[in-house]
Order: sequence, then structure tokens, then C-alpha cells
Amino acid sequence: MDRLPEAELRPALELIRGRLDKHEGAERDLPFVASFEAEPDLAERHEEILRSEWGR
Repeated sequence: MDRLPEAELRPALELIRGRLDKHEGAERDLPFVASFEAEPDLAERHEEILRSEWGR
């Protein structure tokens, strides 16, 4: 982008800024934060674990 003339970037910048204006003031509600310890292979086994929990 640094190598493009500003005139060529202007339409893209206006599009991006227009989208930002729509979302200005919008807040994200993140209802929780979690931290935990697990087995080292948890990431590798996540599908297996989820399948077994959904089957309960």
C-alpha cells in the first residue's frame, strides 16, 4: 500500500472508513474470561472430547 499513489487508495480508504463509522460506539460484551490447566494433548484431542461430551 505504501507504494500506491494516494489517489488510487482513496476509494478503498473511504470504504473502510464508512464501515468503521457504522460500528463506532458498538461494544462487545464478553461475558467471561477463562483460564485453566489441562493435559498437553488437549488441543489435539478437542474433537474427541467434544464428541464425548455432546453424547451425554
